[in-house]
Amino acid sequence: MAIVLLVAAAVSGCGSDSAATDAAGSLPSQTGAARTSTGAATPSGAAGQAGQTGQTSGPSSSSGAAATSSASAPSSASSAASSKKTASKASSSAAPSSSAPASGSVKPPSGAWPDAGNTGVTPGTHLVAKKGEINVNTDGAVIQDIDLVGDIRVEANNVTIRNVRVTAPHGGDRSDWGILQWVGYHGLTVENVEIVGNPDTELRTGIMDPGGVVNVRHCNIHGISKHGIDTTQGVIADNYIHDPYWFAAADGELDSIRISGSPDAGTSLLIQHNALVDVNTVNGAISMFETDGGQPTRVTIDGNYFATWGFSIYAGGASAPTSYIVVKNNVFTKHYKDGYMPVTEWNAHGTGNVWTGNTWEDGRPASASAS
Repeated sequence: MAIVLLVAAAVSGCGSDSAATDAAGSLPSQTGAARTSTGAATPSGAAGQAGQTGQTSGPSSSSGAAATSSASAPSSASSAASSKKTASKASSSAAPSSSAPASGSVKPPSGAWPDAGNTGVTPGTHLVAKKGEINVNTDGAVIQDIDLVGDIRVEANNVTIRNVRVTAPHGGDRSDWGILQWVGYHGLTVENVEIVGNPDTELRTGIMDPGGVVNVRHCNIHGISKHGIDTTQGVIADNYIHDPYWFAAADGELDSIRISGSPDAGTSLLIQHNALVDVNTVNGAISMFETDGGQPTRVTIDGNYFATWGFSIYAGGASAPTSYIVVKNNVFTKHYKDGYMPVTEWNAHGTGNVWTGNTWEDGRPASASAS
């Protein structure tokens, strides 16, 4: 459903208060399960640069394919979802079953992980109600303190969205995104934001990034039907992505985080200290796919909490030329259905691919070989 009503955003310029991020993005420090900071740091671990966004000395994309941000813009707003073609996951699209736990019945252990109490809009923030689409066209703009029924479309660089609640409108067909960074733009920071879907209007993607680097921190994303966050580059840290709604029209492509193809040259993707919870559908928490000739590469998945009914990580293909995929220090719960495990399609022989330090919730090692 296209939202055509435009509203004026609460926009402030890029001063010392703006926290606008440059194209390179800023990295949280590498502290395992501890809450990350927003200061710049170089992640440690195998492959080194695999977790670093921005200008990095790490390996270039194994495919050498042009990154998404250099693609020509799709012809309509609704076609943004198809600007990255995605492969279907075999045996992954299954409707909710009566044997599945009730929505919200699994929550991260309090205190150690992101949850509804430490993500989303900062408590005490006064939000101004608005409806429709907010279109951001000013570099360095700050959108904040808004309770929006609609969506935000960013066509500018280094924009910050903070302390905003975005809710899909009721009574419509579908909303393709909550927040979109459009093709050709970069440096979006989304922090302390809540994105809310509802059961009668399909919200396909919480945060969609067919553009450049995006940094998402301390967000609470729930009720989506396809992808909580869709990007190939930037930082996704300290977020709570959980409890999607099932819509048959979404083709069962439910992922908390979707990675399609390769990042831009000199960038990568760090997914760190998030809680990813879906115990209602047989789908993935993090999924990586080859797209338009670009293979997943330079992705670090570090210190996350997974509670999923289907597989936790779809790793791109057991023999696919994925590279520099580092999966370390993650915690997996045992809510899997019918033999699903922490990872499937893991290429243990791919250049720079590393699986290390991952455990079940009781502390026992979680192996990639049982996929």
